[in-house]
Formats: sequence, C-alpha cells, structure tokens
Amino acid sequence: MNRSARTPRGTWTRWSVEVREQFAAEPLCLALANTRNWRHADEPVERLGAYADVIGFAQRERLVDEAGVQRLAAQAQRHPRVAEAELAALIALREAVFRGFSARAAGGRMVEADLAIVTGSFNAAVSELSLELCDSTLLPRAHETRDGLPIVRLQAAVSAIALLTAPHADKVRECADDRGCGWLFVDLTRNGSRRYCFSNECGNRARQAAFRARHRADARATR
Repeated sequence: MNRSARTPRGTWTRWSVEVREQFAAEPLCLALANTRNWRHADEPVERLGAYADVIGFAQRERLVDEAGVQRLAAQAQRHPRVAEAELAALIALREAVFRGFSARAAGGRMVEADLAIVTGSFNAAVSELSLELCDSTLLPRAHETRDGLPIVRLQAAVSAIALLTAPHADKVRECADDRGCGWLFVDLTRNGSRRYCFSNECGNRARQAAFRARHRADARATR
C-alpha cells in the first residue's frame, strides 16, 4: 500500500505529530493502571477510592506542587459531584489503559472501545493546550494557569498516546506472578527478559519457588 492510500484526506495531511513523555521512570498511564493492585486476585486492592486519593496520586507523580494540592482539594470540596464524576471518568480511563496494554503484552491490540476512551481524554487535553517554541523544542502550555479536577485523567491520556506511539510500545509487559499481580511495566532490559513487576517482590518469590522445585527434583533424583 502506498503512502497516499493510507493517509487520511484533509488540509493537514502533510504533518505528523509526536508525543513523548519526559521526566518519568514509569509512564504515567502505567502508574495509573497500577493503582489497582492484585487485580487478578480474589481480593484486588483499590488505591483510588475517593478523589482525595487522586490528589495524592497527582502529588506522588509530581503533576502538582503543594499549592496545586491545596487548589484541587478546595475544588473537590466546593464541587463534590464534579469530583465524583471525575473520579469515575478516571477509573474508566484507567481500566481502558490496563486492558489495552495488557492485550498488547499478550500479543494483541487495544480494542476500539478502549481506544475511544483514551483518545477522548487525549483530545480534551489537547483542547486545553497551546504549543510554545522553546530552544528548538515545542512545549505544551495550558491555557489556564490553575490545575483543574481532570488533571490526572488528561495527562494520563496523553501519556497513553505517547506510549502507544513510542518505539518501546511493544515492550510493555504484565507481571507473570501466578497469584494475579497484574502490574504493568516497560521491559527495558537488553535481552527483553524481565517477567515480574519488581525483583524483590514477585520476582523474588518466583526465584524461591524455582529453587524449591529444583531442590525437590534433586532430592527425588538421589533416592
């Protein structure tokens, strides 16, 4: 198929846009997906039970400073129904992100319904931004200087688009722990051998289990 056949028609078809996430050891979208722990276990652990938890997540991920925390808390207090609706929208985005990247980790792709959730919030984020040229780099700037209640959802959606279009999109993995961990991560090891969320947690348990299995096998062989 030639390029003209696969390029949508329109005034802006000569342009393409790249979105890259900076200053993050873990993509924000995966950090959000991982706020539901042990999601495949009998009793998953929910880390976003209220909008106050969203504010805590935003602070940990350095999306807001202390003043921003206070502003979000005040907004949530003044508009509790809006905060509740935003929490529900964020959870919907989180689950779409998880399903999509879990599918990619298994060799599949994000389904259209989940992609629509992600792109919907991404487009909402874009509508609130302008681009400024700074030292030969285009940087996004918000039209409003104050952080709004959707800040986590909008930035997480941008993160998801950045990861979906990144060269390492196919390196997203889901923890292989058989207890139902479900943690998503980007495997940046040289040989692509990482299988567990953290070496000192699920990875350590797997090594201990493998050691015990080898020990039992050796014991049976010597009988």
